[in-house]
Amino acid sequence: MKKDADVIIIGAGLAGLTAAKLLKAAGKSVLVLEASDGVGGRVRTDEKDGFLLDRGFQVFLTAYPEAKNLLDYAALDLRTFDPGALIMSRDGITKLGDPLRQPATLLSTLFSSAATFSDKMRMLRLKLKLGKKSIEEIFRDEEITTTEYLKRAGFSGTIMNRFFRPFMTGIFLEEQLSTSSRMFEFVFKMFSEGDAAIPAKGMGMIPKQLAECLSANELLFYQNVSAVDEGLVTTASGATYQADFVLIATDPLRSPIRYGNTAVKFHSVSNMYFTAKQRPFEERLIALNALAGKLVNNVAVMDSISSAYSKNGDALISLSLIGDHSEANEKDLQEEVIAELKFWYPDAVNWKHLKTYHINYALPNDDHVSNEPEPNAIRLNAQCFVCGDYLMNGSINAAMKSGRLAAEAIINTMR
Repeated sequence: MKKDADVIIIGAGLAGLTAAKLLKAAGKSVLVLEASDGVGGRVRTDEKDGFLLDRGFQVFLTAYPEAKNLLDYAALDLRTFDPGALIMSRDGITKLGDPLRQPATLLSTLFSSAATFSDKMRMLRLKLKLGKKSIEEIFRDEEITTTEYLKRAGFSGTIMNRFFRPFMTGIFLEEQLSTSSRMFEFVFKMFSEGDAAIPAKGMGMIPKQLAECLSANELLFYQNVSAVDEGLVTTASGATYQADFVLIATDPLRSPIRYGNTAVKFHSVSNMYFTAKQRPFEERLIALNALAGKLVNNVAVMDSISSAYSKNGDALISLSLIGDHSEANEKDLQEEVIAELKFWYPDAVNWKHLKTYHINYALPNDDHVSNEPEPNAIRLNAQCFVCGDYLMNGSINAAMKSGRLAAEAIINTMR
């Protein structure tokens, strides 16, 4: 059978596209098969009625080491959030900033009821501590839950409930903060050492940039792979492709190869978009809902960060609801969200619903994480390799690193 490429890559998410880019740079021929209609996997941006909608609220941390090496930040035209957050509580809204990076926020931060003065000093010490700690050291440390880590660090219940829990819930997509303390330290370090940003034209510009190296003949869409047998790949429609090596770059739920009977653990999220004539707030910050039993965890006004998200100038409001809400009645869910948010934003009753995304597999479970895949995890057999953030930790950085490591392993095998 005629060979279609040196390497067939199944999945055009960040891991697969990173591998494709590096394999091509090494002179290897590739064929990327993607089941959907576009690149990006869990990092995609749609356009609807003149608005740019990321599929799930996400931010890009510019301090990610893999991204620094593989992406052209200038071409992405990154637009940054200000460090800190707006805290929504029964007392109203208060601002918690980062005076080290934005001295003008010193007073609002000092007087914020979201944390005690001791908490603010502990936060400063934590930033300084992690600034001196390498990523390798972070992932070698003892693993405990994030909740236990913050308790051991002496943080009060006030800052736990009003800042850390809603902030980290929005990142980890789980409310108990059972996520590994290694992941907390890594993420906190990345936030402290770089910016939280979005490309001006949406998060989907990241995978599109990675895919620029691929021609139309090297990237095929609507290719739902059903079987992999050594170097032979078969799709659900019956098409077959042959290569020396196959790289499976899907999440484990969509992999054509099953990994025994082990249940795949993951976190879900629902992302709702509303439009409004006026922004609920003008700050370039994420608003965190600190109430117990809440429905909405965080709010972001996307056009405040990048005007390209809204062609007509109306506000584009992104809301994150942690967990699986796909079975809820859509109209009832919208009404519940507005009823909750109008406490802080009375004009929410006039917001217009635009679209809701229910994302089943949004992040892998990160109760146990690493910065390197387990030995032999990348290579399943002589001809089949795998990559994906779930092999290490749920992040853009890990997705890209896993793609790089898989590409390097294949290149070394071909020598």
